[in-house]
Amino acid sequence: MWNRARLLKINIKSKKTKIVIPVPLFIFSQLLDCTMDLLAIIAFFTPSINIKIKSSKYNLKEILITVYKILESLKEIKYCKPFDFVDIKTKEDIVKISLK
Repeated sequence: MWNRARLLKINIKSKKTKIVIPVPLFIFSQLLDCTMDLLAIIAFFTPSINIKIKSSKYNLKEILITVYKILESLKEIKYCKPFDFVDIKTKEDIVKISLK
């Protein structure tokens, strides 16, 4: 049975394109949970690996802690009223990430 799940909605509009991506919050949570498990396995076999993102280096354990904190916050965020995470508007483009 389908129930009204919370959606993480991503809207991108520009002159030529319009993209709307609705992602149910429980699917996003499951994706992060699987990523957490995968990172934990990698961290077990390579405990001192550093991952370079742009110009910064991060320890794999720091990334695991960050993903865990995001998962914990998702458990609380599903009880909130709808709101916007990001709402950027220019003359031609709109980027909006919201919780519905």
